[in-house]
Amino acid sequence: MSADWMPPGHLRNFSIELKARQYRDPIKKLAYLRRAAKKDQWKPQLSRHWKMPLFLLAFLFLGARVPTVTDVKAVLPKEKPKTAEIPAAPIPLGPAWLVEHGRDYEIYSNGLRIENRFLTPNEPRSYVIFRDGSPSERRSKPAGIVFHTSESAQVPFTANENETLTRVGRDLLEYISRKQAYHFVIDRFGRVFRIVPETDVANHAGNSIWADQDGVYINLNHSFLGVSFEAHTHDLNEGFYLNSSQIHSGHLLVEMLVSNYDIPLRNCVTHAQVSVDPDTMTIGYHTDGAGNFPFQELGIPNNYELPIPSLFLFGFDFDSRFLMLAGTRMWKGLLLADERLRQEAESQHLSIDRHKEILRERYRTSIAMLKTLGIIKEN
Repeated sequence: MSADWMPPGHLRNFSIELKARQYRDPIKKLAYLRRAAKKDQWKPQLSRHWKMPLFLLAFLFLGARVPTVTDVKAVLPKEKPKTAEIPAAPIPLGPAWLVEHGRDYEIYSNGLRIENRFLTPNEPRSYVIFRDGSPSERRSKPAGIVFHTSESAQVPFTANENETLTRVGRDLLEYISRKQAYHFVIDRFGRVFRIVPETDVANHAGNSIWADQDGVYINLNHSFLGVSFEAHTHDLNEGFYLNSSQIHSGHLLVEMLVSNYDIPLRNCVTHAQVSVDPDTMTIGYHTDGAGNFPFQELGIPNNYELPIPSLFLFGFDFDSRFLMLAGTRMWKGLLLADERLRQEAESQHLSIDRHKEILRERYRTSIAMLKTLGIIKEN
């Protein structure tokens, strides 16, 4: 790991970060970091260039004891996104219906224009939803939206780079179309391109998990729509994240999709919230949308506050790398999920480790079922 996220003079904090990784229990890990920060009486000076792990900052707001869900609700810092101010409430969503369509475009009542020049059909959507650990029913209607960023090479968004911006965007769309990687892409100019029809599967989520009041969704390629923004999340300070045109078009697209497919707003989440790594049993294999996604501007509640289902349903863990990338806005969802896991283990008179072993075996069994049903292809 490189230490390029550390300001000069804070190499000790890097060693603290490395030692923290020895803790398997996330709460013990957080408690250790709090003790280390208190011992050094370290006082971070925030600036737009400060990139120390944000979980160290959060500990300065917590008491000396191990944090609880109540602590999180009361004192979790609210990180300001780099894209725009977060409004007090989501921008309301209204109905959006098709007004006009041609060979390569569609126009909707809310002003949304969708370009179909890169449209590439795939296999029809079909998935099963899990209830009580078993496949319950087959569905073909999209259950939610996963937001992505392309993580592609970026150039400054200026007029004198217009030719390069256009060429890079076109190359990206051609690549995504060949890979059938998303249902929609919103480019740097705010243009919305349909890549894979909503009726079909797109290869956007891979190993992933989400859940709602209906049940559990595993491997969301089949069950969720994939919407990608042409952007790179590592370039927040350089201005390569979402611009105002992309956010405006994203709001119009969400309005249309939620209206036409009756998608629950709590099922509109980022790739970082659903992505898992089955080999290491950790979340956040992909981290796009981990920290500064503008939910409210798109008309969605702050879904960072939802507990992460993979943690309490299947015993996945999160590590310090993910905490650093997620930032404080995602802390609440992580700690609420961890608290729920602990409460369920206690109610069954099981240790945390034993409870996680059972949940992880449930995940492996679920994957085997999906392979038997042909929803997940054998490698």
